[in-house]
Amino acid sequence: MPLVLTNSLTKKKETFTPIDPLRVKMYVCGPTVYNYVHIGNARVFVFYDVLERYLKFLGYQVERVMNFTDVDDKIINKAKEENTDSLSISERYISAFLEDMVALRVNPPKVAPKVTDHIQEIISLIQGLIANQAAYIASDGEVFFSVRNFKDYGKLSGKNIDDLISGARVQTDEKKRDPLDFSLWKPQKNSLEPAWDSPWGKGRPGWHIECSAMSMKYLGETFDIHGGGMDLIHPHHENEIAQSEAYSHKPFARYWLHSNMLTFNAEKMSKSLGNIMLTRDFIKKYSGEVLRYFLLSGHYRSTIDYSEQHIREVQSALHRFYTALSKAEIASKMPGANTSSFNPEEDKVAEFGKTFDAKWKEAMDEDLNTAKVIGLVFEYVRLLNAYIDKRGFKPTNNTSEICQRFVNSFNSLAQVLNIFGESPQDFLNQLKLSILVERKIDAKEIEEKIKSRTEARARKDFATSDQIRNELLSQGIELRDLPTGTDWDILFKNS
Repeated sequence: MPLVLTNSLTKKKETFTPIDPLRVKMYVCGPTVYNYVHIGNARVFVFYDVLERYLKFLGYQVERVMNFTDVDDKIINKAKEENTDSLSISERYISAFLEDMVALRVNPPKVAPKVTDHIQEIISLIQGLIANQAAYIASDGEVFFSVRNFKDYGKLSGKNIDDLISGARVQTDEKKRDPLDFSLWKPQKNSLEPAWDSPWGKGRPGWHIECSAMSMKYLGETFDIHGGGMDLIHPHHENEIAQSEAYSHKPFARYWLHSNMLTFNAEKMSKSLGNIMLTRDFIKKYSGEVLRYFLLSGHYRSTIDYSEQHIREVQSALHRFYTALSKAEIASKMPGANTSSFNPEEDKVAEFGKTFDAKWKEAMDEDLNTAKVIGLVFEYVRLLNAYIDKRGFKPTNNTSEICQRFVNSFNSLAQVLNIFGESPQDFLNQLKLSILVERKIDAKEIEEKIKSRTEARARKDFATSDQIRNELLSQGIELRDLPTGTDWDILFKNS
């Protein structure tokens, strides 16, 4: 089955066919670096990381470019608030962004250009637009793009120009010929603002022109995929298309992909509303694995709601998956034994395992349906647990093959989603400790109670032994008596 993607430009699902059969060129709008990124921002970068990983899994070479907007009103205002310069602000938050992406295990792009390093390319693009009569110079040196001179304006968002006019705010300075025209070059307001020399005076680029200039420099005038969050469809991506195609007279990007937003307890997550969770705060409290799983648990075009309950469900799911992976790794190395007893659980997990890889690949080919993939993982884990738990680690001759296939499938899937790839024991230990912190339970106290229980059992004081077990159980701690001693684990209601 070929890869099918929802193209925002055509408003339909299309078979993905790159310009070069062996190579995919992709541009993703990066952050405006005036603050730390929140988990809603992180969803965009995790999604395109998975897209790139899957394209490589399919055999393509991928050139992914992601920019940094390091000159902007928000950066200038932040610098004023902190009594510093814009460069200090942008460099600080670029470094913070890169740290967050490492913690989130997002691969760096091939190129990560900054606006301030591409001023000449931006000026050249604006000059070309003026020469093509697609832009004009206002009396104070500001340069505007003429929206009505681009007949296809609105083709990405589906917005009608007349409808946009009726809702537009008309500029009181009357510099614009049309209320919808947008700025390509802004004149410097004061000496404290960052500015560069240009044919129109000292100033800086408008927001939209930068992405056109940088994407075309590194990927060409027409490339395969352009992406970002749905909030960028209009006006940012709409304006990118207009200015790029008015300049080159060629199609800009062939496939436009947009990931949806996060909500916070069913409300829109945004900095302006103050209901955000910073990526670095989330990872510190939980982990990068938990955040990646959470962000991939829904289809990229659907909203995902952040709540403490949802995160607990994510922790429970990962606990269940990694526990099953641990069991499978152990069972795959155990010698088999002849058995003639009928084992329906073995038949079910064996048959599902034979088709699992094909099924998750088919789900990814269906518009990168990571939610469906995770549903398949749940089913595979359920069948494996039913098989191993019933036999109590008394393997048949088929056990090693069944469990090794399970491990191999998880390893293959981990290449694409970049979850399920940690050492099961390391992940489970980290998860246990983080949940103990959340529940305000001391791990040393658990070990002391286990020691007391072991001593009680040795003297056949089973009443005390049961009492200790029940005390820990009430705290969500489950004891497991093994031949090697007593171990403990976190108890989840749904695991």
